[in-house]
Order: sequence, then structure tokens, then C-alpha cells
Amino acid sequence: MGSLHGLIPFCLVLVLVLSSSHLIAKAHKNSTNQIKVEADFKIIAELAGKNAIPNADFQGLAKLALTKAISKGNAIYHRVNSLLLKTSDMYTTRSLTGCSTNYKDAVGLINKSLAALEAKNYDDAKTSITDALANSTKCEDRFEELLQRNSPFTFMKAKFGLLCLSGLKHINLLVQNERLITEGCSQTLDKELCKSTVVFFLENKGLGLHGLAKLAVQKALQDGTRIHNHISVLLKTTSDKCVLKKLKSCSALYLTAIEKIKESLPALDCNRYGDASTWVGAATDSAETCEGVFAGKSNTISPLTPMKIEFSKQVSISLVVIKKLAGN
Repeated sequence: MGSLHGLIPFCLVLVLVLSSSHLIAKAHKNSTNQIKVEADFKIIAELAGKNAIPNADFQGLAKLALTKAISKGNAIYHRVNSLLLKTSDMYTTRSLTGCSTNYKDAVGLINKSLAALEAKNYDDAKTSITDALANSTKCEDRFEELLQRNSPFTFMKAKFGLLCLSGLKHINLLVQNERLITEGCSQTLDKELCKSTVVFFLENKGLGLHGLAKLAVQKALQDGTRIHNHISVLLKTTSDKCVLKKLKSCSALYLTAIEKIKESLPALDCNRYGDASTWVGAATDSAETCEGVFAGKSNTISPLTPMKIEFSKQVSISLVVIKKLAGN
């Protein structure tokens, strides 16, 4: 199977990859588990196709809208304070003073929502946006109450509100996407690998299978290089001799992993999928050996484990695509 073009429906691509027996971890080798996993992945593929999970970057779109909302909120805040310097009317001054506080708080809340969005605390992000909108409405209400007229910022406030609502909409779509994927993968034996593979496909829908394989391998190479660079930093900052010895061993292991992954790229270009799979798979062995080095008799906690988990996940995705590319 060479490449998959845009004419082939995405759900078919997802079925092909998610139904691959190479998604099954070594712990699931027996035939009973294999049948179960194959059935689970087919259900997931059907679910993804049926719900037409979009590949839009909803988090990025939400961040963009909220960043623009902050800019608009700041512009209103500065406009309010500018008018405060020019007015002498008591009621106008009271209204403007209140609006200044409202928009200062609103901008702070949108900043808070961005931090919550980054941390995937979506409920907190939505609450902060809603509270920011409420603050902007308080400004309008104050002008209506004290002066019986609209504020000078009504038009700007409308744009601020639309940007906030756009942020809310994209966060809701992001939550919906993640829920569909999580629910779809909830009954599989390897839930995390399932979710990672689905997300990887969604983010790169336009690529053929060969392009997906190269991209997956390149991402694994980047992750492995990042770990090796981190080890180099730790070697310069660690004083514990025992840990230093383990880090030196891991440095050599990850260097080997990086070299093997690099070798797999030209193998992919030459359609030598067996060689590519072998070399990429060897990278996982190196990472696991490093973890074993730290565990050892002293059972030292490896400082590389969190990065290794992400690396192994990307290697697994690479193997899935390469194996399917080879027609296995």
C-alpha cells in the first residue's frame, strides 16, 4: 500500500491504521486479546467517521480569539481613562470610573482563561470568559442607569463580546472533539495509543500514508533529540556520581536511538519498510534500557521518564503507520 490520496475518505484511512495488529502492545499477544483489540479499533474508526471529527485547531482558534479580545479590552480600558481626564460631570465620572474597573477586570479574566485553556482546564477557561463578558455588560448598564444613554464604548464592546463568544465556541468544539476521541477509545486495551493515533491522523489529514510515516518518524527523531539534549544539560548540572554514571549510559543509548531513527528515513524513501520498522523499533528498546539503568538495584527515579513516555508514544505511532504502509 503506497499512498492514500485526498479522494479516499478519512474514515477509511483511520480504519486501515487503527485496525492494524501492530497497535497491539507486546502484552496483548494472545489471540483472544488480539481479536478484542481489532474489534475495538474498528468500532473507534466507525465512531470517528460517523461523527466526522474535524481536524481544525480549535485550541489555536480559541487562543487567537481571546488574544484579540485582550487587545480590544485594553483599547476600551485606555479609551475610558482618556475620557476620564476630560470630563467634569459627576455622573459621567462615576460611570467612567466603574467602566475602567470593569474592563481592567475583564482583561485580567481573559488572561486567566488563556492560562486555563493551556492547562486544559476548559471549565475554568469558559467561566473566566463568561465573567469577562459580564464585566463589559456592567459598564453599559451603569451608563444606562446613571445617564440614560449608551456608553461611548458600545460599538467597541460589541466587538469585544464577539471575540469572547468566538473563544467560547472554539473551546466547546475542542471539548466535544476530545470527548468523542476519549469515549471512542475508552473500551480499547491501549487507550492512550489509540487516542494519540487518532489525534495524529486528525492533525495531518491531508497527507498520504507515506507522508504520515515520514512525519511520524521525524517527530520521533525530534523527541529523541530533545531527550539527548536534556541529558547533556543534566550531565553538566548533576553532582551525584551514581546518577552521573546512569546519565552517561542513557546518553549513549539515546544517541544510538537517534542514529537508528535517522537511518529509517532513507529506508522509507526507498520503500524498505521492514528495515525502517526495525530501526524505529530499536529506538524503543534503547529508551526502555535507559529506564532500566535508572531503576537498577538502587531503584533510582529517572528524570527522563516523562519525556520518554512521549517519545515512546511517537515511536509507536511511527511503527503503526510504517507497518500499514508495508501492507502488514
